[in-house]
Amino acid sequence: MRTNSSDGSPKLEFLKSITPQSSESEVEHKIIVPLLQWLGYGSADWRSQVSFGNSKLDFLVYPEEFKLHCPPFLVIEVKAPNKSINQNGWQINRYMRKVGAMLGLLTNGSSFQLLCRHQDQIVTIADYSTTELVKDSRLFRSLLCKSTCLKVCNAILHNQQRINQKFLTLVAEAFDNQSIHCLFKERHLEQHASILQEESNVIQRRKEAMIITVFNNKGGVGKTTLTINLAASLAKLGKRVLLIDIDAQANLTTGLGIDPLNDVELARKKDITHLLIDPRIKLEDVIYTKRWSQNDLQLDIIPSHIRLSRMESDLTRMVDSDRVLVKKLKNHSYDFIFIDPPPSFGKVNSISLMASNGILVPTQLSSYPIRALEYVLTQAQDVGAYKDDPLPILGVAISMYDQRSNSFNLSMLEKLKDILEKTDGGKQVNIFPEKTWIPRLNIVSQCPEKGYPIQEAEFDDHLSTQEREAAQKALERYDHLAAHLIDSI
Repeated sequence: MRTNSSDGSPKLEFLKSITPQSSESEVEHKIIVPLLQWLGYGSADWRSQVSFGNSKLDFLVYPEEFKLHCPPFLVIEVKAPNKSINQNGWQINRYMRKVGAMLGLLTNGSSFQLLCRHQDQIVTIADYSTTELVKDSRLFRSLLCKSTCLKVCNAILHNQQRINQKFLTLVAEAFDNQSIHCLFKERHLEQHASILQEESNVIQRRKEAMIITVFNNKGGVGKTTLTINLAASLAKLGKRVLLIDIDAQANLTTGLGIDPLNDVELARKKDITHLLIDPRIKLEDVIYTKRWSQNDLQLDIIPSHIRLSRMESDLTRMVDSDRVLVKKLKNHSYDFIFIDPPPSFGKVNSISLMASNGILVPTQLSSYPIRALEYVLTQAQDVGAYKDDPLPILGVAISMYDQRSNSFNLSMLEKLKDILEKTDGGKQVNIFPEKTWIPRLNIVSQCPEKGYPIQEAEFDDHLSTQEREAAQKALERYDHLAAHLIDSI
């Protein structure tokens, strides 16, 4: 006897029809076709294997009567069960943008990712396992079914932009999804908010703001790359982020596509040296805003310049020079400020740490970077003794992680824990969880060389499919790192 689900329809028994050894074609025929039928669509309401440039869309869903009037309601991209859908999201993102579909479904038959499009921004609504999908089938079906599709298409004929915003707002509320709320907030609420409300937002940001120095005395541990991509992930979560490059090598600056010579010096603009040396220069005088329009991503940065390397003596002679950055950062509207100093213990490092209320320590799972942690902890304690507030280590973030060397990684992890255990103040320092560890991948280092965060790799047409999948794998880790950092402060 067949039992019924909570919405009165037969259980989704067909979801059990594939195995990890099944092919992509089997997922299409045994999962997607029955799923579309369960959602109320007839065979004339979708097309499969639709040619799209050099690629093919697996399924394009829109009722026959609206094909000439509305864009597709739903795009479905299918992967084989042995492939992770988390590493294939950008492909369906591109399809949704090109055809103008409002909704997307990415699946390998056992995992299901539901997406929505607002203008050209793609946001994940929900992720389901097979069990979760069955449990939440009423809400899933009400969103994707033909009845909803027809209502939306009818409304689009009258006022496409208005109904698009209203529909996605309802989706955000139904799934309690903060990313979609944030998307609307950034695009629409700012245009209509009163001055009083904006001032309230600024006060709230100041209250929650974190100024973080990303530091390890050992160079080459991916410190600057982690800073850029972590900041970008936080920005995509709706946080206002400022990056401060206080390293004369200016790797953070160039990693965001800013040339210290052409874009700063020859353009007669100001940089970190002016902020530190000239008391008349204010924070807003040295901030550059970098925007990546395709990804709706924005980061603010105070760039660096090679001349900073010659100013150690000037900074040392300044009265109360260690607090110069503290004073310049008193009034700001950012949720997070990340300071990227050189891997040394010079004057600019003291200035950075004095301005911070936390330290994030990136390290590799190898001997020298781990050994350097002892010195980082000691420096933090020394600087903290001169501060009005404590200077905690927010955590140790693992970067350049080689997933092929499990036994070596385990031994290095034990060594890392041992050093923290034996070092004064180290027992209170947490190692961020494994899901935040950044893998050693070529694409991770290539993105800052091209002048953009890894989030922007989705739109780099020069990347291969393999490189895109690797970028998505790394991006997932940075997103987990951002979420973990928010939860830990």
